[in-house]
Amino acid sequence: MQIFEQWVQWINIHWVTIIVVLHIGVSIMSSLHVLMFKENERTSLAWIGLVIFSPVIGSLFYWLFGINRIKRSARKKHPQTLKQDFRSPEQPNKISHIPAYWHPAVIAAHNIHPVNYVSDNSVEPLVNGDMAYPEMIQSINAAHRYIVLSSYIFDCDSLGQQFVDALSDAHQRGVIVNVLLDGVGIGYSWHKSDRALKKLGVKTARFLPAISLTTVRFINLRNHRKILCVDGDVAYVGGMNISKNNEVKSAEDPIDDIHFKVTGPVIDQISQVFAEDWFFATGELIEFPSFVQNTITQTSNKSVIARAIQDGPDEDHNKIRWTLINALVCAQTSVKIMTPYFIPDQTLMTSLHAAALRGVSVEIIVPGHSNIPFVDWVMEANFSRIIQHGVKIYKNNRPFDHSKIVVIDEIWSFVGSTNWDARSLEFNFEINLECFDKQLNAKLSAFFLSKKQKSLPVTQQEISNLPIYKRIRNNLFRLFSPYL
Repeated sequence: MQIFEQWVQWINIHWVTIIVVLHIGVSIMSSLHVLMFKENERTSLAWIGLVIFSPVIGSLFYWLFGINRIKRSARKKHPQTLKQDFRSPEQPNKISHIPAYWHPAVIAAHNIHPVNYVSDNSVEPLVNGDMAYPEMIQSINAAHRYIVLSSYIFDCDSLGQQFVDALSDAHQRGVIVNVLLDGVGIGYSWHKSDRALKKLGVKTARFLPAISLTTVRFINLRNHRKILCVDGDVAYVGGMNISKNNEVKSAEDPIDDIHFKVTGPVIDQISQVFAEDWFFATGELIEFPSFVQNTITQTSNKSVIARAIQDGPDEDHNKIRWTLINALVCAQTSVKIMTPYFIPDQTLMTSLHAAALRGVSVEIIVPGHSNIPFVDWVMEANFSRIIQHGVKIYKNNRPFDHSKIVVIDEIWSFVGSTNWDARSLEFNFEINLECFDKQLNAKLSAFFLSKKQKSLPVTQQEISNLPIYKRIRNNLFRLFSPYL
């Protein structure tokens, strides 16, 4: 008893010293872990700063959210057979219909992501929900065997109800339906869509539920993929969530966006990504019908050479970032980028500037105002750095534009769910299509031009005239860009 009292008395006298020593010890241990296991220098500095200047709390945040435990978990959960079907150790042969100067890029791209390019695909742009949703619902209504749907946000509004009804009707007529919703994204609708589907008997699952003792440490890692595949015959990918806000003609708070209708053998790669995600979320292995070429209905527009590239914190390296860098290195005439959030890291920024220095026209369209004000501030802080060396950036003053496309020269395009920020490139699970096709590029270039005509260029004078308090605010938030 006396020893205990002495111990308590000693703590009461030295509690400040104890806290300081504890803070220093935890900070050193956390900082060493950052130095050893974080590859991105900017992210590392940000974490070390948080650890040092936020006693205990900073270290707690790092150990909860800064360590990539998902990769270990995924390797344990994913059977190796899931990833073997479309992977090839062999270097790809020269692909016809693409310029010779792109052939080295194809070899590099295969080393980045050893999944085969496949031909005879069609990739049709669908602008806004006014075009995309009727096509998607029509495909669901025509399903005979299987439907898989993955979405980050699935709003329980009038549009969401149309999807719920269509999926339920498909289930009622014997179609196998699997719906995967992100554990955080579903919270936008207060889980109403999830509950509505389950009530009607549709099989649903949540990807890394946010409120769980076992998954709270993964709250920063979200499934941002948007996938709809029907019967192995048609697929839809892009950046569009399920929300009436994307029905621009009638929405109160319209969101511009673009989605893509896909047919051809690349559907097998897209559906395989869903199968991996479903297995990760449920432990259930599903076998989705493979694409079968119908020579009777085959049309001349199926000229796209494409492959699916999935990325996320469970992958070996940053496949989408490296795919972008690889393509930018090959650019000879033009680079056109549309993204709602443009906060590139130094490697991507350098690649853009290097292209501009070679005489390549580099144009970027971002929203005048996004749905996240502090992201706008960070983008604004980067404007002076972006427009160096001839890179041009435009602000689209339409309602928030969520479109995500990259078009390089007359042949290469990159479409899907990925934004140009740390969240997409490091934390989120994403899927993009890498495509070679002149006709597709022509359509996307026309789409880009229509947006550019309604946009205003960012000028050095505009940046210089920014009030000092906004400059301070913007650059302060720029320090936190690795977390955004």
